[in-house]
Amino acid sequence: MEHLWWDLGEIGATALFEVKLRGSQARVSLMDADAYQAYLDSDAYEFHGGFTDVSPVHVQVPYDDHWYLVVDSYPNRIKVWVSQVFD
Repeated sequence: MEHLWWDLGEIGATALFEVKLRGSQARVSLMDADAYQAYLDSDAYEFHGGFTDVSPVHVQVPYDDHWYLVVDSYPNRIKVWVSQVFD
């Protein structure tokens, strides 16, 4: 499964990330460690975020945990910039 991902580490519930996309529509997903592993295993999983064709996208961390940010634009090529705008 092709996707771009960032290991955000242990992040608190007030953190906010800005994701800038260029080149394609994409699904921007914030997942905890268990959900990300399920995603990799093609099992059922829950995520925060969703499909977007608007940039930038703001994604807020819903609770304290270890988080992964996943951007999937398959099969299209995309450029992505991620920055934490509030912690």
